Amino acid sequence: MPDPDQRRRPLYWLLVVPTVAPLAVPLYNRMDPQLLGVPFFFWYQLACAVLATVVISIVYLGVRR
Repeated sequence: MPDPDQRRRPLYWLLVVPTVAPLAVPLYNRMDPQLLGVPFFFWYQLACAVLATVVISIVYLGVRR
């Protein structure tokens, strides 16, 4: 029978997404498109913070006992 912790291990790979997304600076190093007058550079970073919150919550709920 597999260890219960081993079945949850793939959930930890989701944490790569909010880690890598803000590090891909060439992807968002631009001004357009703007959202309500806010340059893409800034609202992308805000979206990454929201994404990190959602992903970390999913992983936490998935691995807690």
